[in-house]
Amino acid sequence: MTDLLTKNFAEHWVLDPVAGLAGVADVSVVAGQIVSVTWRDGEGAARACWAAGANPGPSDPTVALLPALIDLHAHFRQPGANASEDVESGTRAAARGGYGTVALMPNTEPAADNAETLRAAIAGERHGVQLLPIAAATVGRAGTQVSDVAALVKAGAVAISDDGSPIADRAIFRAALLAAAAAGIPLIEHCEEPVLTVGGEAADGLVASRLGLRPWPATGELRAVESAIAVLRDVVASAPTVRLHLTHLSTAAALAAVRSAQGEGLPLTCDVTPHHIALTDAWIAGDRRWAWEVATADEFLTPTANAFDSNLRVCPPLRAAFDAAACREALRDGTALAIGTDHAPHSREKKEVEFGLATNGIAGIETCLSVALAAHRAEELSLATIVAALTTGPARLLGVAATGVTPGALASLVQINLAATWRPSRATLLGRSINTPLLERELPGVVQMTVLKGNSAYQK
Repeated sequence: MTDLLTKNFAEHWVLDPVAGLAGVADVSVVAGQIVSVTWRDGEGAARACWAAGANPGPSDPTVALLPALIDLHAHFRQPGANASEDVESGTRAAARGGYGTVALMPNTEPAADNAETLRAAIAGERHGVQLLPIAAATVGRAGTQVSDVAALVKAGAVAISDDGSPIADRAIFRAALLAAAAAGIPLIEHCEEPVLTVGGEAADGLVASRLGLRPWPATGELRAVESAIAVLRDVVASAPTVRLHLTHLSTAAALAAVRSAQGEGLPLTCDVTPHHIALTDAWIAGDRRWAWEVATADEFLTPTANAFDSNLRVCPPLRAAFDAAACREALRDGTALAIGTDHAPHSREKKEVEFGLATNGIAGIETCLSVALAAHRAEELSLATIVAALTTGPARLLGVAATGVTPGALASLVQINLAATWRPSRATLLGRSINTPLLERELPGVVQMTVLKGNSAYQK
């Protein structure tokens, strides 16, 4: 963190998802505070530009300014697995990725099911990044006894979840929903039917079959989603403040079920990850095309030297191209309110092993924005959709105020060169672990500066 910033961001492509404005503007920051925003073509044109997708034209500036990002789903491994990540390294990586607020999942060691562990999970140097702890929904994340939710909220929890494990017992799931509702927070559910997915290594389909990997069927996600919706439908009549969020959904069928339930008016939201919108299971065979570059759902390449990269083992698994397309469509039509990184750093001994023995997870907090911008370059996602999914969407779930580019406010901003590219590597990544399949791949969008509450938290 450096001293309070004084800077004139002149002729930038500015995106303000809070006000719904986009276009060329000058933003003046004095002593860490935004003192003025001057839209070149006026606020009316900026409002129309945002409504049209906030995409710059060929003659517009390539350096953009947007609010600091919010991640609703990350793991900093503290306490218990500091060799993979901790608060200091995780927040340093977050600031480098453009994030100013990060919600941390409770699958720590021990689980964050009590106030002491919850506080320990966010203790340490934060580089100006705001950390929001999510508490375990059940004691020890064992799914047999609901945690003391009221005490956890008093200690700072913004949500409860047994992320990494579904709450399989429907009576316990119902009780957790009611406890969260009484406390005024959402329950975030990991949707998986263990009896169908146990031992799964890759999505069921041609790739898993050809590579001899144990299948993780799509029905394992769909059945869990349908079951959670059924309980929510039953609970909402007696608990109108209840909120259910389904995290890291990956299949077209599950997203369709969520869309239908939202159409009923149920208080249901969901998110998708950067890897599920942009990668396919064919990457496990060595294919390195983006999901939108794959011509057919069943297209398959002969395994290459890049096959079986254990950095591609993730839960839920990477899916077919049509599932990735459904994830992007869910962002476009609002079914999914956010892109959550599911940042899951792991030390080398957990990843540099045989594919089927590798721990699930991708470290993605430094690459998420660039992956989304790759989809933007392919005209798959508008800038307005991306920025909202990384700011106002997660803010709505977590119950925090999203920051805009607003005169009078402390500056929490990201400056990014949309035209520039970079390559993730040990030299360029700041997190403690580099378990990403994107190593050495050229990615669009270079974060040049992250300003948090008027201070420079990262500068290239």
